[in-house]
Amino acid sequence: MKNLIVMVFVSLSANVLMATAQMPTPWTNPYFFYHYNAPLPPQKTNEMDVGNKHLSDYGDQLISDSLGAHSLLISTCVRELRTTKADLAQTTQRLNDTYTEMESIKDELNNVMDTVDDLKKIVNERTSPIVDIGKMPTSCDDLQQMGNRRNGFFSVLAQNKIQTVHCNFAKPKTDQNYQNLIGYVDVKSSPVYFFAQKSTTFTLIDGVIPFEIFRLNVGNAINSTGVFVAPTPGTYSFSFSAISNVNTLARVDMQMKNATSDWFKIGQAFGQPITETLTMQFTLQLAKSDQIRLILKEGGIHDRTDVGFGPWTHFVGLLLEEDIF
Repeated sequence: MKNLIVMVFVSLSANVLMATAQMPTPWTNPYFFYHYNAPLPPQKTNEMDVGNKHLSDYGDQLISDSLGAHSLLISTCVRELRTTKADLAQTTQRLNDTYTEMESIKDELNNVMDTVDDLKKIVNERTSPIVDIGKMPTSCDDLQQMGNRRNGFFSVLAQNKIQTVHCNFAKPKTDQNYQNLIGYVDVKSSPVYFFAQKSTTFTLIDGVIPFEIFRLNVGNAINSTGVFVAPTPGTYSFSFSAISNVNTLARVDMQMKNATSDWFKIGQAFGQPITETLTMQFTLQLAKSDQIRLILKEGGIHDRTDVGFGPWTHFVGLLLEEDIF
């Protein structure tokens, strides 16, 4: 806009000078060339007056037109300057508003940073650098050495079992409430349990009692041959019940086989020859691949399902607690 105004005034000055140059000059400045001040040849007075008047009128009209055009141009420039001024005022206001918002955001960010610093201090007070103690934790003392500082419930290893303990790190280690046992955690790599039944009478002496019906067999530790193979070390529970055959007693042994011993008797169930119930239950500590079976030693066990009776022979087993470690 500044350049436009300068051009307007330059153009105006140039037009004025051009119009003036076309008029006779009365100047007598000695620096002008001689022919500008030389005596004019005698002319008729009337013709000179008419010419001078004509040139004077032409110059006045030219200057007037030029001034009018440039006046209009200047008025337009002034309006544009006023509009630009208003736009600049609005832009300035928006910049001021933006600056105010930025200052507000800056204050909020500073508050957030202060909050983060406070949280860092709290976390640092409650925790310490993580330390590898080279083993699984067995107590609250181990947990504290590993970097725990917050009170709470934790799982620790104790006698090849997983215990849940509550640690109060605010107490001295000698305080009775520094570590409290809550209980044992029933941890299994996979569940093992089964429920097998017979559907026919069995009378093969010294034969392994087989089973035809499986209500449950999670872990597939037993099959139709009747031999159970422990898939994982742990504590197992077994229960067997049946009825003796008609007019025949029944005697059944539960046997076990492990890595160091062949089949040996664990216990025996006996029933009188009047379809009497015989039963036995055992809880055993088994290693992986240890085996359990039922052997008919005398008489027979009675069963049938074809006339709406039975089954009466049941064999149940389950893993109570696995030795994880």
